[in-house]
Amino acid sequence: MTAVAEAIKKVATGPHLSKDLSEDEAYAATMEILSGQADPVRAAIFFIAMRMKRETNEENLGILKALQAVTEQQQVAVDELLIFADPYNGFNRHCPMAAFLPAVLTASGLPALSQGVYEMGPKFGVTHAQVLKLAGYNNEQSVSEAAQAVSNPNVGWAYLDQAQASPQVYALETLRTQMIKRPSIATLEKMVMPLKARVKTHLAVGFVHKEYPAILGWLADAFGYDSAFIARGLEGGIVPTLREASNNHQMLDGELRACTLDPAEFGIEQDTRGVKVEDVVTAEQTLEEGMQALSGEAGPAYDSLVYGAAIALWHCGHISSQRQAADHVRAVINQGKAKAHFDAGINA
Repeated sequence: MTAVAEAIKKVATGPHLSKDLSEDEAYAATMEILSGQADPVRAAIFFIAMRMKRETNEENLGILKALQAVTEQQQVAVDELLIFADPYNGFNRHCPMAAFLPAVLTASGLPALSQGVYEMGPKFGVTHAQVLKLAGYNNEQSVSEAAQAVSNPNVGWAYLDQAQASPQVYALETLRTQMIKRPSIATLEKMVMPLKARVKTHLAVGFVHKEYPAILGWLADAFGYDSAFIARGLEGGIVPTLREASNNHQMLDGELRACTLDPAEFGIEQDTRGVKVEDVVTAEQTLEEGMQALSGEAGPAYDSLVYGAAIALWHCGHISSQRQAADHVRAVINQGKAKAHFDAGINA
């Protein structure tokens, strides 16, 4: 009997009889699915049954290790790197300003990589890939090309598409759309590590449901990240609301810590949670807002970049004061350094 069939027998027997899988069993079942050997119906049953049962930490780690096993990984010539991903299915209520965050971060002294896909169901919202492609970015860069960009001090950032880094994971896109409900992969794919720094590799990831910080913190530590910032961000993203304090978490030294952040402590005063639009969020409007922010134009887009970058610098220990971190980012943007790095990445 196949690994997926064996797993289904254990996890899909109802609320009282279902049994948990070991890390190795979850890994084997996921690898069988990723290899294309599993029947799509069985693959969907496996993921839905796991979600209904609720995955254990060990099961999640097994699935995550399978995703990593089919993902190329390269070391980059930088001491520290921040890897993050907003939800792969995008945004439909706010412009995803984090698409511009890697350039702001690297200009501020912290090289960064964002990852995602061009579009994903069931939400089919605006993604980083759509915004960056509109700006002229090559979304089809390989892992090697992304590593070269991050290692280049004149660029220092990259976006890496799942279709290039993890094509076997990307091949499940149609199945996932047909499943309607988000499987565990939707959370775990944001934690894949295609690039690794020489000394420390940090993770930034968002959450919506209150049980996820403990899960994400445990996984980040077990998977090998040196730290993780787990954000109560807009639409599940990594930048929290600009309007009021938010309850976030940090994984530092293997321990999960609650972390309440107030934008006022970063010198931000806004009456909006993020960059809202009157009608439907579009990549075109997001690009326009982002370019204006990189040019130093004040407003929610500018403050989103300041807040997101300052949180990362503070979390990673680059600057101990939240206000000083924010002021440092403002100077980087206002002096044109962030836009210079963004343009260099676009033209690389």
